[in-house]
Amino acid sequence: MIGWLVDTNVIASLIAPNGAPSVKAWARVVDERRLFLSVLTLAEYDKGIANLDGDDPNVQRHIAARDALEARFNGRILSLSDAIVRRWGAMSGRVKRETGHPPPVIDTLLAATAIEADLYLVSRNTKDLQHSGAAVFDPWRDDIGAFPIQPRRRK
Repeated sequence: MIGWLVDTNVIASLIAPNGAPSVKAWARVVDERRLFLSVLTLAEYDKGIANLDGDDPNVQRHIAARDALEARFNGRILSLSDAIVRRWGAMSGRVKRETGHPPPVIDTLLAATAIEADLYLVSRNTKDLQHSGAAVFDPWRDDIGAFPIQPRRRK
């Protein structure tokens, strides 16, 4: 793996004043240049913002947080490509066949993105991701030493 695809639940813990110490400790030791976001994380922010009443006093704070996140990850935000969506379709069908339940869409789209980009998926949603085939790192529980990062391949 060449880096980390960070799920929204991890971002939330990182920016929360009382976020999980283990998540904050993980973020301090990784190379930020190897951290990536999915456009889906920004979309989850947009969804939360749109769900607020227009006169909610928190709207501007959430917009500013989303914009700051987008700026910080500039150049490291992964879009949904044809390959990712096709992998997601195959993954979702396989998981439903194997478990009898359709997997969560956003979680499996993140898993497909991580696989296509050769990234660990950093998430607390391990139950929803266990059948995806993605390498999932849970910073609330896992030891970073078991998740080695390889040098980037030159093109």
